[in-house]
Amino acid sequence: MSQLRTVQVLGGGSAGSSAHVGSLAAGLVARGVQVTVCAPAGLDRTYDFSATGAHFAPVPRRSDPAAVAALRGACAGADVVHAHGPHAAV
Repeated sequence: MSQLRTVQVLGGGSAGSSAHVGSLAAGLVARGVQVTVCAPAGLDRTYDFSATGAHFAPVPRRSDPAAVAALRGACAGADVVHAHGPHAAV
């Protein structure tokens, strides 16, 4: 069986939701799940999602074609996409 692949999408994120995504990513990676966190670039500098073992894919905070394309590319082939917060839907 192939490795489960998840994408965690964070639109802007309060401190609570950003910390939650970091904790969730760490727990999933520890269980052998391939995790990608999609969020504005500044959030990875603040919360260091990459340190959890997750891949980080920066997605701008706007709803233009470039942001949609970045999110679509990151989600391609994912088994589960989990949007966190009202702004994660792009």
